[in-house]
Amino acid sequence: MTGPGLISLFCFLITAAYFLRGGMCAGVVLCMGLAFFSFSRRGWLRRSVTFLLQVSLLFWGAEAWRLARLWMMEGGPFLFWTSIPAAALLLHAAAILWRRRGEKNLPVPELARSRVFSVSVLLLFLLDALVPFRLLMGERILPWQGANGLAILLLAWWGGYCAEGLLNPQTSPRRRQVMWTVFASAFFLQFLLGVTVAPSLLMTGKLHIPVPFMMISGPVYREEGFFMLALFSVSVLMAGSSWCSHLCYFGVWDCLAAASSRRKGHPVPGGKKACDWRWFSLAAAVGIPLLLSVWGVPLGYALAAAFAVALTAPFAWKRSSENGVREYCSRFCPMGLAASLLGRLSPWRMRVRETCTGCMRCASACRDLAISRGGGACRISRRCTLCRDCISRCPHGALSLGMAGPFSSVPSVRADMYFVTLVSVMHVVFLATARI
Repeated sequence: MTGPGLISLFCFLITAAYFLRGGMCAGVVLCMGLAFFSFSRRGWLRRSVTFLLQVSLLFWGAEAWRLARLWMMEGGPFLFWTSIPAAALLLHAAAILWRRRGEKNLPVPELARSRVFSVSVLLLFLLDALVPFRLLMGERILPWQGANGLAILLLAWWGGYCAEGLLNPQTSPRRRQVMWTVFASAFFLQFLLGVTVAPSLLMTGKLHIPVPFMMISGPVYREEGFFMLALFSVSVLMAGSSWCSHLCYFGVWDCLAAASSRRKGHPVPGGKKACDWRWFSLAAAVGIPLLLSVWGVPLGYALAAAFAVALTAPFAWKRSSENGVREYCSRFCPMGLAASLLGRLSPWRMRVRETCTGCMRCASACRDLAISRGGGACRISRRCTLCRDCISRCPHGALSLGMAGPFSSVPSVRADMYFVTLVSVMHVVFLATARI
């Protein structure tokens, strides 16, 4: 990889020089990091560098077109306007062709890791470059203009690592729990620091209660501020009900409480037989703030009422630790019900094959009361959050993740890779940007 690595190095150095001239320090750090990765022998990283070189090629193509238009409007020496972009384009094309000659087919986990790394780098860089305020966590934490470039590389690497573990059925439950805990911890740590010593860590500088049901109750009371609800809806439409098992900053604590139960490993009753208070919670989350708004109750009293409701969550977590199931999320959370209903519009589904014998070992891994017996086989209800923990517990290989609707013909292995890639990229973006 010495030859392709050197020419890739020059490509990224040229792009870094362009960003340096424009004052984009994050882009400079990012390109320097990618230049270093150009010499890596890891298959997934080589594939990622090649993809990002293609993105850089498109960038230089757009820059060449912009300069050509300026030349047509202002005149002057043609080579003066186009020589540098043309040289960059030729160098990028040579690097891409040379690198692709030595590429080999990657195993599915490495392919997913490469895609997560590449897409995460691209999305986070675009967010950093286009958003007019400090959105990424790098510059919020470190007072250095290039911190976001380093943060992008680290977060993209972390996302790829998570994706590789999620595609292994044996390591998936643990890896999902770790990445989920990391996200929620970073979210609430910023919240605590923001309300105590560093207000810049808050999104708006205004305090509100970080509980999921406030995504519905808050806009209903204020009659404005629907951004978080819209973000939740788009996330669920993309990733289905996995929002509740991968991206919810509140549900992870219920999950950890359930995982600490001594009843872990024992089947839990679920499905339609389980008591579901989420319909009542959803009605209350909409109706109570609507009444408070109509009656003109001051904001302070409304927040106090919401805070009092939020304090009931630890009692549900205690029951979760006793029963081994996510009591708050599966029985009371209104956003969990909303995710279940809206998630039916997404293509992701858990599938039960004909090889299922109804042994119900899968139920011992389900913390959401989503699996019950029916017709001599297991049945998965709408409570399923697509955590995929049950897949590794099935001794007959009867459970898998698939796709519905026009994507129903996609093989389960490929659907699983698509799903893991999607939720891993969303995890990285949420981790880099999410704050209160």
